[in-house]
Amino acid sequence: MADPVLRLHGVSKIYPGPPEVRALDGIDLSVQQGELLAVIGPSGSGKSTLLHIMGALDRVTSGTVEIESVDVARLSDRALSGLRSHKIGFIFQDFFLINGLDATANVAEGLVYRGMRRRERRERAQAALERVGLGHRLGHRPNQLSGGERQRVAIARALVGDPTIVFADEPTGNLDSHTSEEIAELFTALNDEGATLVVITHERELAERFPRIVELRDGQIVGDHAS
Repeated sequence: MADPVLRLHGVSKIYPGPPEVRALDGIDLSVQQGELLAVIGPSGSGKSTLLHIMGALDRVTSGTVEIESVDVARLSDRALSGLRSHKIGFIFQDFFLINGLDATANVAEGLVYRGMRRRERRERAQAALERVGLGHRLGHRPNQLSGGERQRVAIARALVGDPTIVFADEPTGNLDSHTSEEIAELFTALNDEGATLVVITHERELAERFPRIVELRDGQIVGDHAS
């Protein structure tokens, strides 16, 4: 079996007190290329901290995090920023789109630090939007889009740079049940095309749509199984 695209070994994250908070406690987790999994747990279980650690947004207190066999602890802040921009995609509950830009420009923003010409960025952004079913909304601004469409723009932005792995943080948290179902189906379709996706959620119904579920409680993995 090939090396995993993401590997956490003995990862702990402690926030100093008083009182001291052990947000993560000895996490071991591997994600293979082409996997689609959900990380599920109640509020306070450590999901957000784990997301920040997996996405190289924060550093561990102890343990190791490897992305494509690169130990992120050995990287400078500048190198870490480069790794995030080239290897990792993020999708957030609140979309974080720029209101003054249309869908194409919002997605193209994900390529600003790639050294591409503006025309190439726009062409790739349009292709990414077509990939998520928004080829008919290329020129629409966020306030002209539904919640589900805004999330699809955010998904296109995360995918446009062909990252190694994509993390989705409560991606259906602001959506109704019908739209949530559509987003879950989109994730499955993107995974079928080869995307590696880790979905952070507290919604068990959403988690059970995906092939693998990792359960987190009190900063520890208490379950890791097929759905």
